[in-house]
Amino acid sequence: MSRAETGQTPHGRLEVEVTLVSRAGDSTLDTPGREEHLMPWLMISCKRDQQMNHETLWVCIAGGMILGLAMAGPSRAQQTKPAAREAQPSNTKTMKESFDTLEVAVFETDKESQFPAEYLAPLQKEIVKELVNAKAFANVVMAGQGSPTANPRTLRLTGLITNYTAGSRAKRYLSSGTGGAAEIDSRIAFVSAAEGRTLMSQNLRALLTGGVVGGKSEDALKDYARQIVNKVKLMQNLRVPLAGSASDAVTATTDPTAISSAPVTARVPVTDKDWAGSQKKLNELAATGYRLTGLTITGMHTADAAVVRTDATAAQFQYSLLHTGISTNLQKDMNKLAAEGFRASPNTLIIMGSNPVVIMEKATPAFKEHYQYIVKESMKVSTGQKDTENTQNQGFTLVGECDRPASHILLFEKVTPGS
Repeated sequence: MSRAETGQTPHGRLEVEVTLVSRAGDSTLDTPGREEHLMPWLMISCKRDQQMNHETLWVCIAGGMILGLAMAGPSRAQQTKPAAREAQPSNTKTMKESFDTLEVAVFETDKESQFPAEYLAPLQKEIVKELVNAKAFANVVMAGQGSPTANPRTLRLTGLITNYTAGSRAKRYLSSGTGGAAEIDSRIAFVSAAEGRTLMSQNLRALLTGGVVGGKSEDALKDYARQIVNKVKLMQNLRVPLAGSASDAVTATTDPTAISSAPVTARVPVTDKDWAGSQKKLNELAATGYRLTGLTITGMHTADAAVVRTDATAAQFQYSLLHTGISTNLQKDMNKLAAEGFRASPNTLIIMGSNPVVIMEKATPAFKEHYQYIVKESMKVSTGQKDTENTQNQGFTLVGECDRPASHILLFEKVTPGS
């Protein structure tokens, strides 16, 4: 980049040419945009008449330096100007667009679930059968049957059976309601096979309330498999969370100086027969350094709140249990608490009895982000799919789903930076 100026002095005519060159001096800065990335030097060329004395020559050099700084000024200013904050990346691809194969693993059982071990293999086959019939994915396979090479477009379905009740066939035959119902409670997860990253985790309950002459208890496997199909369909429109964009995982304390006889993990029983007592027990444990990691259904009216001792930056957590029969009221209550600094604790949306339950969490110091919630309830899976697509287009993310006997409840969350 060059600039020339001509002037008249008392000692004659003066021409000054100033060129900005790179620090290495190998080229001039005449490339558009390049000057904002380099620290320039000045090359000053003066032409003078014969009668010009040394004093005028120094004036030439000084003038050239001033001119050069004026030329370099804008580029230097561009160098020190803070870069605009980049927008947080988001993924617009849904689970259905990102994965073409669903791999169904053999589910595991909690040692206290009492689920018969001989039911696990038939359950896996029944789930695969129902998913194939529903054409949920282009390919549905049992774990171990696919290619040994990890396919980046494979989604893995895993599960943990947390509670099983065989119920009474006689009572099912005589009852028109849920009397004698066989019940399977579990937590399922959708995992990226290539990354090993959990993309969504949900609770699932299946009930067998009838059938031929009351139905056999193992018929609950078929009902459970059909419930899995609904879960998969509702999950398909979920936008795949980017790696690192999900909430930080809650980890157990690793500080060797933290001397405590308290266990690393613990469970707090939650029952819809005593909401106040359940909340009190959870907050008492939180006050001693624990944090909630999720709710797991253990029965029709009970659940376990899992907590861990944590190295989280917040000094303490506080919890509020929300429960209501109407989903619109749940949304109202959640947003009221969100305005007070709470957020929905991950993996806590479940059904207890016949009503939705969610646990809200508040941290001290306060969370840096603000949270907003939408709750949708639909009778049809197709309606739930449309609700997911429309609500995500408003900047919300699907963070939870649970089912009543005749409807599906979807929980959406929007996170915005704090002021």
